Amino acid sequence: MKENLLKSIVNCRAKHPERMNATFERIEEVLALLAENNLLNSFKTQTKTWGIKNKRSPLTKTQGEKIAEFLASHLSPRQIRKMSRLLHDAEISTREAIDLHEAFKIPVSQLEKDLVFVRGEGVWKTDTKGDKYLDMDSNYSATNLGMANPEIARGLFNQATQFISTKEDRVHIPRARFIKVIHKIMPKGLTHFFWQNSGGEAVDKAIKIAKAYTGQKGTIAFEGGFHGRTHGALAVTYNQKYRKPFLLHQEDWVHFVPYNDTNAVEKVLQSGQAKIVILELVQGEEAGIRLAEKSFVKKLRALCNQYKAVLICDEVQSGFGRTATKPGEWWACQTYGIAPDIMTIGKSFGGGYPVTAVVTSPEISRAMKPGYDGSTFGGNPMAMVAAFIAIRQMQEKDLTTNVVARNRQFVDGLKKMHSPLIQKIRSLGLMIGIDLPAKQDVQKFQDTLKQHGVHSSLSTEQTVRFLPPLIISENEVEFALKGIAGTLKKMAAENLALIV
Repeated sequence: MKENLLKSIVNCRAKHPERMNATFERIEEVLALLAENNLLNSFKTQTKTWGIKNKRSPLTKTQGEKIAEFLASHLSPRQIRKMSRLLHDAEISTREAIDLHEAFKIPVSQLEKDLVFVRGEGVWKTDTKGDKYLDMDSNYSATNLGMANPEIARGLFNQATQFISTKEDRVHIPRARFIKVIHKIMPKGLTHFFWQNSGGEAVDKAIKIAKAYTGQKGTIAFEGGFHGRTHGALAVTYNQKYRKPFLLHQEDWVHFVPYNDTNAVEKVLQSGQAKIVILELVQGEEAGIRLAEKSFVKKLRALCNQYKAVLICDEVQSGFGRTATKPGEWWACQTYGIAPDIMTIGKSFGGGYPVTAVVTSPEISRAMKPGYDGSTFGGNPMAMVAAFIAIRQMQEKDLTTNVVARNRQFVDGLKKMHSPLIQKIRSLGLMIGIDLPAKQDVQKFQDTLKQHGVHSSLSTEQTVRFLPPLIISENEVEFALKGIAGTLKKMAAENLALIV
């Protein structure tokens, strides 16, 4: 027992080159979770004896041995096992991890520091304290196969020991393997890939390809749309608060029109100001799970054909079965019965490993010539291994069938709650949004939901968004519904108490 504890304090670099030795502060934190105050106080008094000058410095081997000796003589076997596991998951304290982020991270986004996750298993996430939560976000739909995937991990390890990176224009075997499996699930006509590393990057390149093909820069985008935070993707993202700091609100080549309004689209196309249209078939980030109307999408496809415009569907979040309404619907465009000219794909593409792509037809792809673009890391061997394994698993696990069943279960369960706090439910597959009475209710809802072991952090104004991993089971959806019901009941009771 003592030996295992020592291994979690003094790291073996040969086995775990990714870790450091534990800090005294982290051991204090874990001990506070496991032992009574008198033992913790006794432990703290030993700092001078052990030569601890900075509680956040990695311990030396000698210090680690002395601490392991002390703990092994005061803790039970069960406590030692749990401490070893917690220290192995994180050798740095929660507080230090937060402090480091706050001190060194450029504040491009709001830092989420309520929970610090260190381990995942299927749809469950474990934090630094060892508490488990059902994941209802899947990292914006990136971890549809779960938070830790043994087969992807093994494949990445194997590839990293063989050949770790090569540029986008170099032929390599991992990409060849991937091509052999991906084309089977792609929409008709979309056969040519340009591999990227992020969703925003894919959108940027999709717009470049469309401009090269049409010979025109004019682009129609939609109110409520969100396409990423790279420069080009941001230019076609509607919310001006994102564009204005970078002067992108001054761009004259982007024409924003109301969502689901084909008359507004036709007016711009008719004027000749644009030959490119980009949209999300389900607006997630900014619109709170707002669905395109089927009649609108059909007419939009017809208008693009009529005016020889290129239709780009941004399926970075909605793709790979996320929005399935029947088995075999891997893309939202299939649900809507159309095929775009260009599609961007990403998020769960690599089972959580960063890989995205632009996909288009042979004809449009020929508009791009050697030297027009390139990428150091796009479609690299590691990314292609992750994507190959992920695509194969998605098919073998029949994810689209599960999405259809879990959508029905989830939405029916929400409706049966008859909660006065649920104003509206919107969903397509496992993109689910519920509207609460006001924006300030969202944080209260999510904080209370965590008390029930369910973690959700996605929201838009008064909408709570749920994007669970697509492997979520019937029992796990029931667990989520039970937590949501308990949360709504508590909130309703508190609101009633305030009124009284």
